[in-house]
Amino acid sequence: MPVVAGVDSCPGGWLAVIVTFYEEVVEEEHFLLRSFKELSELDSPPTCIAVDIPIGLLDEPVQGGRECDRVARKVLGRPRSSSVFSPPSRPALDCRTFEEARDYDLNLQSFSMLPKVKELDRFMTPDLQSRIREVHPEVSFFTLAGLAPARAGKKKEEGRDERFALLDQYFFQVKEGLIRFPVSKATADDILDAYACAWTAMRIFRGEAGCLPDDPPRDEKGLQMAIWY
Repeated sequence: MPVVAGVDSCPGGWLAVIVTFYEEVVEEEHFLLRSFKELSELDSPPTCIAVDIPIGLLDEPVQGGRECDRVARKVLGRPRSSSVFSPPSRPALDCRTFEEARDYDLNLQSFSMLPKVKELDRFMTPDLQSRIREVHPEVSFFTLAGLAPARAGKKKEEGRDERFALLDQYFFQVKEGLIRFPVSKATADDILDAYACAWTAMRIFRGEAGCLPDDPPRDEKGLQMAIWY
């Protein structure tokens, strides 16, 4: 049976929800990994991985980020569009201080993403993109809800309940995942986002997923800059 993974970065490293499925979900496992490459070392390595970290980067800062970021904001509309951050340009990945990062037009949120973005960027190749795709959880939740943006932010209890209800239609161990790890390692937001990525990974495997934009450009490494949903 197919095995896929939804992955989100978290304080403890990388949170992976591994899903085995046929027509419906058969098994769910939760892993906290120190590095992204540990996914390939699991007993049953996933054949498709959907991850909430940018794949494919610009070579210089552009207002609004990549085309996929701008399109995702337009699709989500306000206020959920604010959840789509512009990733750092590739030269910014080597910045060690926030002062350096400001020269590349990075805000504090983007600067905090640098270690994970750099780790994945160093790992990725165009060949690997056949099974590792970038996902933005809010676009996945938008699709899960029948093309409707979430009513509340995921930091609020109402927003978490709303997202849980959407996931609970497809998965049976989300509640277990929410209490699986200490909050210092992985928060409720991380669990819900990883599950949203796992749902999209199943859609990618089945050939049901779409991407933003429809015809994604490639960066200088040959990586597609696309957000899958």
